[in-house]
Amino acid sequence: MKKVLVFAALFAVALFGCTKPGGDRADGGKNNEGGEGKETEKVVPQTAKENLVLWVSFDEDKLVEVGEGVTLGENKGKVALNKGFIGNAWTNTGGDNTIEAYTKLNLAAGNTLTKMDSFTFTCWAKLPKDKEAKCGIISFNGTGVENTWPSFVFLFDNVSDVTPDEGEPFKAQQFNGRIDFLSVEGKPAMWPNCASDIFMKKNEWFQLARNYDATTGHWANYANGQLVNEGDFLPGEKVVGSVSAAFATDCNALYIGGWASRIEGKASDVWQTYCPGQLDELRFYNKALSAEEILALYKEEVNINLDEEE
Repeated sequence: MKKVLVFAALFAVALFGCTKPGGDRADGGKNNEGGEGKETEKVVPQTAKENLVLWVSFDEDKLVEVGEGVTLGENKGKVALNKGFIGNAWTNTGGDNTIEAYTKLNLAAGNTLTKMDSFTFTCWAKLPKDKEAKCGIISFNGTGVENTWPSFVFLFDNVSDVTPDEGEPFKAQQFNGRIDFLSVEGKPAMWPNCASDIFMKKNEWFQLARNYDATTGHWANYANGQLVNEGDFLPGEKVVGSVSAAFATDCNALYIGGWASRIEGKASDVWQTYCPGQLDELRFYNKALSAEEILALYKEEVNINLDEEE
């Protein structure tokens, strides 16, 4: 694990070539400016800490904070580490969803994600609202339904037919053709809307969360710690099973900010675009966090953000 973190640190500095701005740290310590003082440990949210299996903080000293078998591969296009919600954030400096910008994480065989049954994914996002776009937030490679579809993808979509007061939706593709999320009514839907008036406003940071319970087949979506929608897989209609089934034997990469199938040349659809905004504090947990835990995590991260701004 130490080798992984050292590799990530060196690679991040070489690729991004940036330094963290000085000032107060979230835990009350000081950054080491001009050789004075001693940098202290960053604050780590305690909610379900024992279930955290992947944490990408996007800080230049250690992009991959937690993640067995996950290492930094490459950054491509208009990608930089700029001021984010906590510390630094993944940023598309091109400002356009058509401009190439993504970060690739290498997934070794038997990596931590292949061992999940249930899961919770959380991430902070700050996206422009003045352009119509569908864009990949995270996307795993590997054969999904067909070669043009990745095995697992979350995306931002402000082109869907939703009323303005519902906010901008997020969606998730099925897991390698084995599991589909259902609509609120429990009807099959490959792209169920996840929209709410507590979703993003223009140029504002917000936290999205999605969980799935492999035992019950229950899934739910959250925005800023609040439930947006939820559903269950119907007995006999959808198979309840491990989310690790999503990661086929040919899945060896996680792309942040872009579509795996387009990046790897398997698809060329114009709507399979790059994230035009910022992403921060990307996390995977190996269980379906409860509503109380998701709200607690949200509050912890907000408090860390507020401490940084003092």
